[in-house]
Amino acid sequence: MSTELEKYLNSQRETLDVESPDDQLIWEGIRQDLHSSASHRGKKRMLIRIRNIAAAVIILVSVGYMINDIFGDRILGGGVSLADIDGELGKREQEYRTLVNFKLEEARIFNHVDNIIIAELLEEIQKLDTIYEQTMKDLAELGHNEQVIHTIFDTYEKKIYLLELIIIENNKIRNYERDESLYL
Repeated sequence: MSTELEKYLNSQRETLDVESPDDQLIWEGIRQDLHSSASHRGKKRMLIRIRNIAAAVIILVSVGYMINDIFGDRILGGGVSLADIDGELGKREQEYRTLVNFKLEEARIFNHVDNIIIAELLEEIQKLDTIYEQTMKDLAELGHNEQVIHTIFDTYEKKIYLLELIIIENNKIRNYERDESLYL
């Protein structure tokens, strides 16, 4: 095999042995490579810029939407109350709030989280709180609406009823524990 290579080199010696390289040809090749890679880099940079601008727009729109959602709900929910609609409704709502707070304090005295019945009642109270918040949003949107007002007072009444059930259940547990200690 080496003999064939030697024969080829000997026959092509004149074309292979060049004392000076063709500078013009080399520089033209370099220029073409630089120009093609520069245009490729330009396209790549343009795509990166477009991608970054699109990402920034998406982030700004998302943040704006979240801010509007958070603060818009607070403004709508906190902006209108029953007292703004009618003074008598405001007084009635305040009485319900006072009673709910009193019952909450009474129910918090006992902390029996391990009781399944009490846990279910607390879940129902959370559902009522969600309904109340939605109803207040509806009140802000619709204004004076008998169904909305009825729903608000209905959630108060149900919450009071559930809190009373919690208090009764706590009293049952406390009485049972007291009776247990008497028999021991």
